[in-house]
Amino acid sequence: MASQPKSFEEQLAKLQEIVTKLQQGNVSLNDSIELFKEGMTLSNDLKGQLNEAETTLAQMMDENGQLHPAEEKGDDVSNNGVQNQGYKSQFLDGDVF
Repeated sequence: MASQPKSFEEQLAKLQEIVTKLQQGNVSLNDSIELFKEGMTLSNDLKGQLNEAETTLAQMMDENGQLHPAEEKGDDVSNNGVQNQGYKSQFLDGDVF
């Protein structure tokens, strides 16, 4: 089995390629089994990446899709104890989502 592509997009493209080959039906039984195994591995990896992304976003947002109050007010002290002085990125103001 070839090494798996690194990025999410490359993995998804490879999975789509495998699905197309299997749907066409002109692959031997043994090759079909190997493709299926590779596809399942890719599928599980992609699901894991999506779950991680969802968890990250959920931790950043409240149930209404708004930034958590401490982060929105600039009360972030995660940078080695240095408080954020109120800087708010255009990506964090809620307009993007």
